[in-house]
Amino acid sequence: MGELESAIADHDEKIEGIEGEIDEIESELADSDVPELTEKADTIESEIDDREDRMDDLDGRLNELRLEKEYAEDSIDDLHDTLETVQNRKAENEGRIEELETEIAEREDTLDEKEAAVADLEEELAELKEDRAELKDELQDAQAARDEQQEIVDEAEDGLDDRRERAERLDWEIDELAAAVGEYDPEEIPDHDEVEREIERIEDAMEELEPVNMLAIDEYDAVAADLADLTDKKDTLTDERDGIEERIESYEAQKKGTFLDSYEAINDQFEAIFERLSSGSGTLHLEDAEDPFEGGLTMKAQPGDKPIQRLDAMSGGEKSLTALAFIFAVQRHNPAPFYALDEIDAFLDAANAERVGELVDELASEAQFIVVSHRSAMLERSERAIGVTMQGDNVSAVTGIEFGAQEVPADD
Repeated sequence: MGELESAIADHDEKIEGIEGEIDEIESELADSDVPELTEKADTIESEIDDREDRMDDLDGRLNELRLEKEYAEDSIDDLHDTLETVQNRKAENEGRIEELETEIAEREDTLDEKEAAVADLEEELAELKEDRAELKDELQDAQAARDEQQEIVDEAEDGLDDRRERAERLDWEIDELAAAVGEYDPEEIPDHDEVEREIERIEDAMEELEPVNMLAIDEYDAVAADLADLTDKKDTLTDERDGIEERIESYEAQKKGTFLDSYEAINDQFEAIFERLSSGSGTLHLEDAEDPFEGGLTMKAQPGDKPIQRLDAMSGGEKSLTALAFIFAVQRHNPAPFYALDEIDAFLDAANAERVGELVDELASEAQFIVVSHRSAMLERSERAIGVTMQGDNVSAVTGIEFGAQEVPADD
């Protein structure tokens, strides 16, 4: 125990000696530049630490900028590719637009020619109808005048017949008297009173014939001449009427022929398109084939594996296919430049919607189609699509997509 205490005491003395030396050294350092230099060194080290932290931050920002630069270069490359694709499509579409504009101009010229021809025919037909009405009026007037003159002639002929009959009866009586006188014996000559009575009877008979119109024959000839003239006019009017009726029948025949030609062509297209859409058979029928303008048009449709049904007994999809087949048949025969179809595939199943989509895509090469649809069969074949959605703030958002290009948003 004593040894430990002695050892501890020795160590304490050594420690006190070392602390004294430290105090001497610190006092010496306090009088030198070392503390100031130490403080500066600490300050510089702190600044170095700050600068190193700043460099680390700058290195991180530089890496971020390098990444952003790489992303921007990739985006620029993509935009260049997209721009090149768009320019190529633009060039192709401009060429197609020129071709379509030329075709539209040609078809408009043809349409104008047909409309002008139809207008000329309608104008000529209207003039012919007016001429026919005027001729009918003239014919009626001529017939009325003829009837009046005929009545006069009939009255004159009746009077003339009466006078001729009376003259013949008097001649017959004279002949009888002459014959009777010739047979009389001179001794049997009637006495004076009897002769006077006979003379009186004959005079009475002659008075009954009065008055005699000596101009009746001349009047008859004049009336007969007027009747012949009216008859000639009637024949002329009849010939003109027949000519007008022949021209009207010719126009009606041309109209019927044109209609039947269009009907046959549309019927052929309807049969082909209906078979393609429904795998069945369908045809058009005229209710009155002899006079198609007096009857209607009937569609007989038989979808695949089903009997022929009335239209009201068909399903919604079958009705849609039948109507679309007729519309597309008319479009094939006489195409228009623009069509708008509103949810024509709403009642169709997936397979039929696909067939309709293929047909619309095929017909779109000849005309422009705008189709309202929710089915992928239509959207997949579209050149561009426009969708409308409602945002959270109750503002409609219209989004347009041109397939093969970037999405183009437009807020409304």
